[in-house]
Amino acid sequence: MIIKELVLHNFGIYASTNKLEFHGEKPVVLIGGMNGRGKTTLLEGILLALYGNNSFAYRESSHHSYGQYLKSFVNRIDGTLRTYIELEFLMKDEDATYRIRREWDGNKRRLTESISVFKDGKPNQFLTEHWLMFMESLLPSGLSEFFFFDGEKIAKLAEEKTSKQMQESIKALMGISVLDSLENDLYRVINKTAKSRLDDNEIEEIENLRQIKEEAIKKLELVDVRINDLYLEKEMLIQRMEKLQQDYQKRGGDVVAQQQELFQKRSSVAARMANIQEQLVNDAASELPLVLVRKLLENIKENAEIAQDEKMMETALKKMDSLIADFDQNGTHSQDIQKFMDFVKRRAKKKQGAPSYNLSDTAIFKLQVLLEEQLLGNKLSVQNRQEGLLKLQKEAEQLDSYLSVEIDEKAVARIYKRIKEAEQKYLALEVNIECMNEERRICNRDAIAATALYSKKVEGYLKRVELNEDRDRIIKYSHMAVTILNEYKIRLQHRKIKLVAETMTKCYKKLANKKNMIQRIEMDPDSLDLKYMNQLGEEVAKSSLSAGEKQLMVVSLLWALALCSKKKLPVIIDTPLSRLDSAHRESLINIYFPKASEQTIILSTDSEIDRSCYESMKDNIGDEYTLEYNDETKTTTVKKGYFTEALK
Repeated sequence: MIIKELVLHNFGIYASTNKLEFHGEKPVVLIGGMNGRGKTTLLEGILLALYGNNSFAYRESSHHSYGQYLKSFVNRIDGTLRTYIELEFLMKDEDATYRIRREWDGNKRRLTESISVFKDGKPNQFLTEHWLMFMESLLPSGLSEFFFFDGEKIAKLAEEKTSKQMQESIKALMGISVLDSLENDLYRVINKTAKSRLDDNEIEEIENLRQIKEEAIKKLELVDVRINDLYLEKEMLIQRMEKLQQDYQKRGGDVVAQQQELFQKRSSVAARMANIQEQLVNDAASELPLVLVRKLLENIKENAEIAQDEKMMETALKKMDSLIADFDQNGTHSQDIQKFMDFVKRRAKKKQGAPSYNLSDTAIFKLQVLLEEQLLGNKLSVQNRQEGLLKLQKEAEQLDSYLSVEIDEKAVARIYKRIKEAEQKYLALEVNIECMNEERRICNRDAIAATALYSKKVEGYLKRVELNEDRDRIIKYSHMAVTILNEYKIRLQHRKIKLVAETMTKCYKKLANKKNMIQRIEMDPDSLDLKYMNQLGEEVAKSSLSAGEKQLMVVSLLWALALCSKKKLPVIIDTPLSRLDSAHRESLINIYFPKASEQTIILSTDSEIDRSCYESMKDNIGDEYTLEYNDETKTTTVKKGYFTEALK
């Protein structure tokens, strides 16, 4: 299916007639428009043309009737109040062109639409009368939001449980629901044949057991619907609780709740500050002030060492004189020795003159320890204490700012009361969900028991029927066919759903940049609920995914369904990149958009598909349009090219 043309006449923000033609041979169609310029209206127009009052856009709207919904799109600028939509698309597998036209008049009190369908340019009465049935066979309305979606809203589908309607739609797309139709046809054959045997009480008993089985299954389905509603209610309540908690924090509720703790913390900080200040006073009373005269102390140490050297030299000279005198007694006095001694004495005399402090060796040692260890250690210790004191002062200032905040305690109390009421409601809802799950287990057990009893009765009957009677043979083989069909349906659904999950995993890994976060995606073969598993085989909570990751997850599901179903359907994406970072944007632009379908229509602002993104995907773009808005008339018109002025 490829959309060839869309015509909007006086539809929403589009005044007069606006036509978009798609004749490009490349897969991507790019339609640009600023916010509020008609991108979403364009998407709703396509959905309305295809599905009418079965469009999910109408179901999600606030309008009470389909007539009101149609009237909301009537553009009144030309005064005619006449509105119509035309959509033409090509079915390549059958080489046929279909054109659907919906038209309505806003002047009428009770607004109704007229529908016309053309096939290969000729009016087709059958399709006009049965268009909805035709579209449901082509693309079920329940799955249309996977192919025509708003990027801002679709992320929630990755977190919600699969609804009953979504289950049936996915089954239809995968070709599974046709087996349900076949089973119903077989039961009609059985019922019709059984009614001709009014004298056979056993057939009546079998029919009663079948009704009991169907009622049990129907009851189970109703419980499933109720459970799904409760989960939706729970999600809405969680969002309300989060908003109340935010309001509570904004108004200072956390400060009120922690006020006593903050007072105690402030007292503790003050005590620690006082302790450090006392330690600093003690430091000031010790040898620390000598740091101020460190150079003087170093000078004293140096002079004391010089004086000590001089004393040693003086002692050495006296000893040398004594030794030389002894040496002279032997008559071997040398003039060279005398010259050397005179030289040493002159040299020693030159070094004299520095002040002498008469310090002992012990005093010099203590002075050295004071300079090299004690003063340095005390200085570092005081610096650490001062840094600690500064941090405590900042912490005290922060605590004082918290404690000085003016808080409307009455307003905080009211919000706190609403939070507690919501929490009570949440607990009650949890209990209700658990009760409903218990009821579901009971209903499921009853359905299994009723099915088993029915099957056992049928098997017993089949053993006793006369094979030569046509009616008995019909009933026998019909029941056999139902049994085989049920087994085949279970196996087929398991196989196809497993294939969808595996394909979805591959698609997600191509798109996601956190490739190690989710290793495998699983889909429950019965409920079709999704589970995201990490490398350890543990389930990743859906709520832990970012909005962008949820969007990629649903895009992966969409892609997987398209690949597995082998249906050639277009994809239309409104605001595709608003929640995505640069890496995820690049994945969608280069990997998904060109391969999503034979035709991918993208509705984007200039900030989503900017110049850089446009250049990256240009080779895959077939057609380009821009939605230009007129501030005077408050209307939008369609122009060729994608933001041609902005991208120059």
